Amino acid sequence: MNYLFRNCANLESRQLLHARSLTSAAVHNPHLTTRARQTVRVASGTLTLSKAEHAKIDRFLRINQAGETAAVTIYRGQMAVLGRNPELREMLTHMRDQEAEHLRTMDRLVADFRVRPTVLQPVAAVGGYLLGVTSALLGVRSAMTCTEAVETRIGGHYNDQLRELHVMEHEGLGELKRCIAKCRDEELEHLDTAVENGSQLAPLYKLQFELIKGGCSVAIWLCDRI
Repeated sequence: MNYLFRNCANLESRQLLHARSLTSAAVHNPHLTTRARQTVRVASGTLTLSKAEHAKIDRFLRINQAGETAAVTIYRGQMAVLGRNPELREMLTHMRDQEAEHLRTMDRLVADFRVRPTVLQPVAAVGGYLLGVTSALLGVRSAMTCTEAVETRIGGHYNDQLRELHVMEHEGLGELKRCIAKCRDEELEHLDTAVENGSQLAPLYKLQFELIKGGCSVAIWLCDRI
């Protein structure tokens, strides 16, 4: 019986020593402590992120790239229908050009952070164009309702991202935060432009607004996962 107790005690001691040796090795060996971290090169230099942090940024940028792709083609679709009016063409061109700049920014950030783009990128482009054409065929006010709904959802989405990025205390994320904040501000400018141009006076305004905004939420969910 004493022999059995001694064996059990020795086994427990060996397990404790093994655990202690692993802990000590992790302290002295940076490869063990950084295995769950990933290094990326950004404009400000090299940035080391935890796997969870990189996964979150990966999601953000994958969705943003697809969203800006759709935004560019929405305005192209609206211009195809409404572009003969000089005032509307100027307004839509301005918003399209800003969205195109947002897309170039997101393309660069996707490359910097080694993000896997969504396979739905072509679907976002085609879907955006069809939404732009359809909304414009329903009239200028419905086109503006489309813009208001899309920019409401995207502006809120960018705000959510900025709140989560604020928690990550990395100086190297400053450029990413500034880029997203700039996109957010310009999306909300588009929203204001849409309201000023009668978006809320469109026929069945509330129905159109909620359908398009809900469609954006579904698209975000899909692009996040596929």
